[in-house]
Amino acid sequence: MFVLSQKIMKFIYNLKNIRFSLHFKKMALLGLIVIVFMLDLVILQSDQNFRHEIDSSTLTKYIPQNSWVKKARAMVKGTPMADMVPYLNDQNKATAAYLVSVAKKESNWGKRSPRLAGQNCYNYWGYMGHTGKETPSGYTCFGSPEEAIDTVGSRFDKLIQEDDLRTPRQMVVWKCGYDCSWDNPASVKDWIHDVNYYYKQFYE
Repeated sequence: MFVLSQKIMKFIYNLKNIRFSLHFKKMALLGLIVIVFMLDLVILQSDQNFRHEIDSSTLTKYIPQNSWVKKARAMVKGTPMADMVPYLNDQNKATAAYLVSVAKKESNWGKRSPRLAGQNCYNYWGYMGHTGKETPSGYTCFGSPEEAIDTVGSRFDKLIQEDDLRTPRQMVVWKCGYDCSWDNPASVKDWIHDVNYYYKQFYE
């Protein structure tokens, strides 16, 4: 495309050395200007189409992905949480496993989750951290899927690394705290069972 433009400009420059009528030269110059303008439009349209195609979800195809990201994508396909999958690539395996398994139990991967003023809070885990933007019932509202994964992922990571909560049975503190004696035993048992079911799929 650049070579073609060079040739056109060279032809324009050489027009003054050709014995044509002034009217012909003006018409030829006008025609060439139209051609160059059309070429610019084609280039601009191609660039816009390229930018449209290379969005965040497309870019993830070219980023080396951890094996658990592929598992997560298959598990949450067709649910609101599917938009969060690209950001799991920065999480360690255990954290990603809890992000997916707990979200399944708490919100069915975003199908039933807190909203604020009709807007999605991207809170699929029942997270109740104080950020200055919470629902009346105390659930945190995040501004984007990426912010949600980063914030909740950091919390899970702390529970895993610092508190040494390695199994879903231990991670039940997410549901009822470090003393679950106040909670319904059957509900606690179901939470552990359901989270464990999806958690294990990351390690199979």
